[in-house]
Amino acid sequence: MKLFGVLIPEKEQLIGTVGDVIKGKAGLSLYASIFGLLIGLYAIGSIFIRGHAHTINTSSLVPWGLQISTYVYFALLSTGCTFVNFFGHVFFEKQYKPFASRIVFVGIITAVAAFFSLTTEMGHLERMYYFLLSPNPKSPMFWMAIWYTCYLIIITWEYVNIQTNRHSNRVMWAAFFIAVFTHSTLGSLLGSVSSRVYYYSALMPIYFLFIAFLTGCSLTTIIAAMTVKQKKLDENYHLHPFVTLLKVGLGLALLITFWRMMIGLSAHLEGSEVFSLTLINSVLFGIVVVIVIPYILLKIGQSANWLIFVGLFIMGTQLKARNDLVVGAFKIPVFRVYDMPEVIHYTPSIYENLVVVASASLVAMLYIVFERSGVFEARNIKEEH
Repeated sequence: MKLFGVLIPEKEQLIGTVGDVIKGKAGLSLYASIFGLLIGLYAIGSIFIRGHAHTINTSSLVPWGLQISTYVYFALLSTGCTFVNFFGHVFFEKQYKPFASRIVFVGIITAVAAFFSLTTEMGHLERMYYFLLSPNPKSPMFWMAIWYTCYLIIITWEYVNIQTNRHSNRVMWAAFFIAVFTHSTLGSLLGSVSSRVYYYSALMPIYFLFIAFLTGCSLTTIIAAMTVKQKKLDENYHLHPFVTLLKVGLGLALLITFWRMMIGLSAHLEGSEVFSLTLINSVLFGIVVVIVIPYILLKIGQSANWLIFVGLFIMGTQLKARNDLVVGAFKIPVFRVYDMPEVIHYTPSIYENLVVVASASLVAMLYIVFERSGVFEARNIKEEH
C-alpha cells in the first residue's frame, strides 16, 4: 500500500499481524514490546492522573531525572542514525544500501520516542504552543524547538526519497547539517547552565554530537547485523562499514569524555568538586566499561550475532551514562542551608523506569511491524525490476 508514493504496511498484513498476536504466533520480540508498551502506558497514565509528587522521585533539589535522561538518550540515538546514514551513503554506498530505509526509519521513530518520554515530564502539554506566541530567541530552548521541527521534517523527507527511489544528496546533506545544529543546540542548553558546573562547558555541544554518533553506530550495527542474518548477506562485506564507524565513535567518545573530565577536575568554581566526587564512576564506568570494553569486544569477534551483543552492550551502558550526566549535576546543592545534605542522592521510581520501557518498546514494536510488512524492501525491489 502506498501513501504519497511511500510504501506503508498493507491492511491485510496488519490484520495478519494482529491475528498472529491473538493466536500466539507473533514471536517473543513483538510480545515483549507490546507488553512493555502496555505497562509503560499504565505508568504514564499514573504520572498524569496521580501527579509527579506521588509517582516521580525528582524534587526541587533534583529537578531532572530519568525521564529527561531518556529523552536525551533517544534524541541522540536519532541523531546518530542520521549521521550513520550520511557517512554510509558517502563512504560505503554499495555496502550500506540494503540498510538505508531501515536506519532512517529508526531515526524517525527514536525521535518520536524522545518526545514521548519528554511529554511525561511536562506538567501542561496544552501550553506548548506558547513558545510560538511569546518566542524568546535568546533561549537555547526556543531554538531547540525550531531545529527539532526542521529535523523531523528533513529526516522524514529523506525517508520518503529513499522509499520512492529518489535519493537526493542535497536532502541528505541538509539532514546531516540540521542534525548537527539541532543536537548541538541541545548540548548548548545544558552547557549554558552556569549555576551547574557539571553542565557548564563549551564542550557540551560537541560532547552531545560525539556521543550521538557512538550511540547511533551501536543501534545501526544491531539493525545491520539482524538484516544480514535475515537476508543471508555477506557478513564481512556488509558489516565492515558499521564496525569501522563504531570504532571511530568509540575513539571520539573517549577523546571528549577524557578531556571533559580533566577540565572539570582542574576547575576551581563553586561546585566543581562534583567532578572529584564522581571521578571513580567516570573512570571505571564512563571510560572503561562504556568505551574500552566495547573496543575489546570488537577485537574479539565481528560476526553478526556478536555485533548484536556488542551493540546492545553499548546501548545499555550509554543509557546509564546519560542518566549519570543529567543527574550528576545536582549531586552538589547550589545553596547550602540547615539540614540540607552535602551530597544529593536520587533513585528513579518504578514509574520513571517504566517510561524508559515504554519508549524502547514503542521503537521496537514499530520497527518489528514495519519489518515484517516488507516495507523496507521497497527500494531494492523497484531497482531490481
